[in-house]
Amino acid sequence: MKRFNIILLLFLLLAVCIPCHANNKTGKQVYIQKYKEQLKTTTNARDSVRKLYYLFDLSDREGQKKYAWDIYHTAGRAGDVNSQLDMLRNLATFYAKDDSVISLLLSLTDKVQNEEAKASTKTFILNQQLSTKSKQPDDTEFQTMLLDSITKSHNLEGKDVYDRLSLLYQIIQYLGVDADGVLFKQCLDAYAELIDDLPVSDYPLKNQFYTTAAMIHSRINGNPVKAIQFDRNLLEIIEQLQQMYIKKNRKFRNYDTNKFICYRRMMSNYSALQPDEIQEIHDSILALYNRNIDVKKTMDYEGQAFAFYYMAIKDYKKAIPAIKGTLQNTNLSSYQRQKYYGMLMEAAKAENDRETYVMSMEHFIRHSNEIDSLRKLTMKREIMLRDSILPSPLLMSVAERNTSKARPAALNGGIFMVLSGVLALLLIVYMVLYFRQRLNKSKR
Repeated sequence: MKRFNIILLLFLLLAVCIPCHANNKTGKQVYIQKYKEQLKTTTNARDSVRKLYYLFDLSDREGQKKYAWDIYHTAGRAGDVNSQLDMLRNLATFYAKDDSVISLLLSLTDKVQNEEAKASTKTFILNQQLSTKSKQPDDTEFQTMLLDSITKSHNLEGKDVYDRLSLLYQIIQYLGVDADGVLFKQCLDAYAELIDDLPVSDYPLKNQFYTTAAMIHSRINGNPVKAIQFDRNLLEIIEQLQQMYIKKNRKFRNYDTNKFICYRRMMSNYSALQPDEIQEIHDSILALYNRNIDVKKTMDYEGQAFAFYYMAIKDYKKAIPAIKGTLQNTNLSSYQRQKYYGMLMEAAKAENDRETYVMSMEHFIRHSNEIDSLRKLTMKREIMLRDSILPSPLLMSVAERNTSKARPAALNGGIFMVLSGVLALLLIVYMVLYFRQRLNKSKR
């Protein structure tokens, strides 16, 4: 019995060590070489797909691009349409800036027989391309094309859920993720409602939207409560995917980076978190930091997660250098810089650091002005779309659409009641006149 317990303990340790070993660069290369060698002798297409998925999950981004195409073609020989669609979505993420590749991916998606799966995947691919291109607000040619697509390429009265999703996403991106006008918020809420009603199998579209919505609501004037909820939705889907991949024996699929991004964004909305939630999220981030080399590199280089945590617990002395380090990132958007300089102002004021306070206030005002300019552009775009979009059923909630359907029936019922009442009244008047006439005759 004692010997059995020792063997069991060794087995459990081995099971834990495999993913940990595969989580560092040297360990990954060992496994990559191992499965490359196995792939050479594999003759069954389905077995080849499984080995290729191992290589895909173990590789860096460049390696994943290559293996994504290999999986797509091999899955085709195996008749595995789900894996093909999975790779088409991954390739759309890798090549979102390349119009020619996106066109190829869309044409490959058109070959899928399942109409719903085809529509869902095409919507994902187009959304991915759109969100990437929309990060270049000065691309007037693209903006003109997008406006033309919104007004002419969709049926505003249509009931196709994927066409509605595609149109709403186009409007959201056209108005700009820095927007906060009425039409923008209505489109965002309408999209969220449609997404929530999609089947579980549409998790790629759900992930795509929850990420976009969480980012939008994490702005300085956003809705932190909604942002946190969208990230919780993402974490819930990640948990479900992990369970699914365990069943599929995809043992190298790792979601640590995805989880870290969610937790970091949740921490950025610390104003809407309770103290126990702040500590719980921080503990989760530290666990990822200690076990994943990529997460560790990101946190050591950028420092955002530490900056948010120090602000959350009001340790302003540590927050100031952490925020300054975060601001060294040249890829930050205006609304991100506005938020960080706002945090820096708060921390500097609390620490009586006048120099940092004045500097952060100047930058805060400058980025606020930049965002105001973007909002003016958004208002112009809203005006251009408002008359054609607002009256349509596109922005109606499910309850409102049901109400609008019930209106004709209710109207018909109301008209019937009125007519019935009029006829009844006429009948009464007729009877009164009739009996009065009879009574006069009898008196004579």
